[in-house]
Formats: sequence, C-alpha cells, structure tokens
Amino acid sequence: MISTLDEVREFLKKLSFDENSINELMDQIEYFEKEAPERDDIVRDYLREECIQTIVEEIVSEIMKLNRKGLKILDVAAGSGFFTERIKKKLEDNGVDVEVYGLDITPSMLKRLKYKGIIPIWGVAEKIKESVNIANKQYNINAPEKFDVVLSTLAFHHFLEPEKVLRSMKEVLEDGGIVVIVDVLKHEHEELKETLKDTHLGFSLEEIREMGSRVFNLTKVNYMDVYCEVGDIIVGLYKAVFA
Repeated sequence: MISTLDEVREFLKKLSFDENSINELMDQIEYFEKEAPERDDIVRDYLREECIQTIVEEIVSEIMKLNRKGLKILDVAAGSGFFTERIKKKLEDNGVDVEVYGLDITPSMLKRLKYKGIIPIWGVAEKIKESVNIANKQYNINAPEKFDVVLSTLAFHHFLEPEKVLRSMKEVLEDGGIVVIVDVLKHEHEELKETLKDTHLGFSLEEIREMGSRVFNLTKVNYMDVYCEVGDIIVGLYKAVFA
C-alpha cells in the first residue's frame, strides 16, 4: 500500500496527471493527511447523529432495491470509512453478503479503512479503473474490475473533474448496478475552498441531473432532509442515483 507522499506523487505521474493537477491533488492530500486521525470526529461535528443515520439509511435503501444477496461495493473517496463502515454493517444486518472496497488518495485514510475491515485501494476518482489495475498488480489486492454498487459520500465537491468522475464510476459499474452519491448542495460560502479544501461550492439539483444524464441512462436526484454544519454555516445535501 502507498504510504508516503513521494509515492503518491509518482503514482499520479503514472496516471498521466499534468503538473498543475498533481499540485492541486497534493494540496488536498496533505490537508487530509493532517485531518485523518480526527476525521471521524470531524464528520460527527459536521452532522447531527440523526443526519448520519438518515444518510446511511437512504444509501442502504437504494442498495437494497437491487435485491441481491451478494454485493461488491466500491466507496470512492471513502476517507476514514466513517460512512462505509456503517453502510457495510447495515447491509449485513439486512442479510446481504458484502465485499466492500474503499478507494482513497490519502495514505493515512487507507490505513483507517483497513483497520475497519474495508479493503483499501489507493486511487484517484477520475481514474478508478486504472487505479484498481495498479493496486491489483503492485499490491496483490485482487479487487474486481466491476462493482454492483459505486458510492461516494460528502466527497463529490472535492473532485477536480466531477463529470469525469461519473464516467470513471460508470466504467467500473456492473450491468444493472447503481451509483449513489450524497453531497452538498450549491452554496455561496467561498471561504470553504480555503478552510476545507473544497474544489466546488456544491452543485444544484439541476447541475447534477444534467451532468448525470450525459453519462447514465437513469438519473434520479433529490433534496435530502439533512444538512452539514461548519461553524455557523449550514449547507443542505442531495442524493443522486445513477444507473
């Protein structure tokens, strides 16, 4: 498993990112490296417990609609696995046999994923297939090429090229599978780009719907009755399901 920032930079070069993109990604990585030890507590601070439960329940509800007893799941930009772990447990409680992988770009987050029983894959959201191939060849992870469910929670606004991420997700999605994204609605708090290393100030339902419709045949986007609190800033969330 990748363990140093120098290794990360080398892998980003192997994935054909240009120098500007590498520098942007490294800036994010260094930020989240520092945040990793407290990441679970930070998420709890952003979201009330009932919001956390609602997010998990809504994602699990979408996954259960597949009506499959066994599932291969990939969480993209899984971070510390805060939501991944809860989704895995909820599915298992519902009698579903799950094989769960967490893709993340931050080495310290990968260690936390492994500790929580989630198979860690170092990788970049815009190049999931390539990242999985590298992980399999170099680290003998033996991850599948396709997944029944690809999900991402509170990470989409961090991606440099969000539509490219959707195309990357579709590339590793099994026939009949789904992509589930929960993320922040569009807002005007520019300061979060600096304080939280946000790349985008969220997305409106229309923006996500249009973006998804250019990539997937089925697009379903809705407001969620939950929100994030960052200090005195309150930001709503949406759920998008693509197939």
